[in-house]
Amino acid sequence: PSPPVGDSVTVDDDGRADFRTVQGALDHAMTLPRSMPITVNVRDGVYPELLYLQGKDKLMLRGQSREATVIRAANSDARNPGSEGRALFLAKDSDLLEIRDLTLHNTTLRRDGHSAQAETLFFSNDRGRFIARNAAFLSEQDTLQLTGYAWVYRSLVEGNVDFIWGNNRAALFEESEIRSVGDSAAAHNGGYLVQARTVTRGDPGFVFLHSRLTQGLGPAGNRPPAGSVYLARSPGTAHTWDNVAFIGNTVDGHIAKDAWLRRPVPNPGIGDAGSGWREYGNLTHDGTPAHFGGYKLSEEESRRLSTRGAVFGGFNDGEGWNPQP
Repeated sequence: PSPPVGDSVTVDDDGRADFRTVQGALDHAMTLPRSMPITVNVRDGVYPELLYLQGKDKLMLRGQSREATVIRAANSDARNPGSEGRALFLAKDSDLLEIRDLTLHNTTLRRDGHSAQAETLFFSNDRGRFIARNAAFLSEQDTLQLTGYAWVYRSLVEGNVDFIWGNNRAALFEESEIRSVGDSAAAHNGGYLVQARTVTRGDPGFVFLHSRLTQGLGPAGNRPPAGSVYLARSPGTAHTWDNVAFIGNTVDGHIAKDAWLRRPVPNPGIGDAGSGWREYGNLTHDGTPAHFGGYKLSEEESRRLSTRGAVFGGFNDGEGWNPQP
């Protein structure tokens, strides 16, 4: 009968709570002062929703458990064309958005025969910060589209085609699982982890640190063929940068031996310590050192991308950002 008061609200589809839907809680949050922190606590259940947030900072969306708190629906470019229409969750012009302890799942299938561009999350703020902890993001194509600055910690990102991408500045995937799944449209297809469109040459881009590159069953029950998945491919644009680095990760057998697809030619064409496709200290699943054809960082060069403080040092014109577990 009256709106909730305070910095925390609850969502439950059937129990005692402030809201029955997650979007209802987000709508409430958007009526509050932009800088007022608020936590939306979502109890276990399956919530069949598309989500939208705009102009609200310091919001934490927290589930009761990653396995049993699931927000799930189908959306795609065929249903709602354009990046701002096709995501399960569009978060626009927000800073310090945090998602933890839940699963977001865009159920669109590539085999449906229409455009399968189907983000689970589109975080749209060139200067904003996004955090994920113990979360799962599932789709087949374009799972995470990221701009600005993102820290994905001890989380799962799953997909098949370009499933981590965006016009970003710095995105750090730390101690996380990056899972390639079989293509529902064609079992013989491999896939691509990253398509970077980093804003400037000097931005770190997409950095994968002490994470696991794994494989799993796709929605059609197939796995990607051995050696068929590329670490990255380029959009082929001259005004964005293919800045991707893999440092200290373990890599399963689905990754190709020459894992950087050079058709079209990336920008820069040949990586160096500051930009392009880079590697350092990666191992196969049996502990063998692995190199996939990118620029080999030295130990000293790798340090520039081996801590949160270093990766996010350019935030707010050099003020920096060092989020903590």
